[in-house]
Amino acid sequence: MASIRIAIAALMLASGVAAAAADETRAPQCTHSLAQYSEAIRHLEAQFARARALADTNPLYESDVGYYASVLADARECLRMGAPVTTAAR
Repeated sequence: MASIRIAIAALMLASGVAAAAADETRAPQCTHSLAQYSEAIRHLEAQFARARALADTNPLYESDVGYYASVLADARECLRMGAPVTTAAR
């Protein structure tokens, strides 16, 4: 569990979450393996759902929802950019 938290923290730092607020047009910095992004996405989706459920009852959690949505979008973009391209003709 601790290794997942460390991986998530590293992904958040690498994706430049703080820079996202300053520059909306920036591209995420993808420096991790696809397996690490896949694991992070699974974890972040659970955290996003939890934050969404909490925000439904208490609007103070809306900022958490926005944060997880931003980090999740960056992780998904890195996964999409790093995934191998396949064709339907195989």
